[in-house]
Amino acid sequence: MIQLRKLHLLIGFILVPFLFIQAVTGFAQVLGMFPSLVVRFHSWNIIFRYFGLVVATGLAFLAVTGCILYLSQRIQQAKRKAKAKAAAGVAAAAPKPPPAARV
Repeated sequence: MIQLRKLHLLIGFILVPFLFIQAVTGFAQVLGMFPSLVVRFHSWNIIFRYFGLVVATGLAFLAVTGCILYLSQRIQQAKRKAKAKAAAGVAAAAPKPPPAARV
């Protein structure tokens, strides 16, 4: 699980600048600013033809691994709560000593 967390972190840091470029150019395209330049950047024609596909695949990978990491964390929390509840139940079921007699 630690390797998956590290891979998730690494892919996330690599994809951040490219996703940021997608968001900014998409916003500029909606506003109609610099139409020819924005379209070239937003479609990734300047850098690499299939780079958008790589970014989309990386984003899908981040979504899947993020769900896996979240669910594994929730399962571990549930196990810890059950274990603590069972330990508290054992402590509560133990017989109480009689009260001390007053002199």
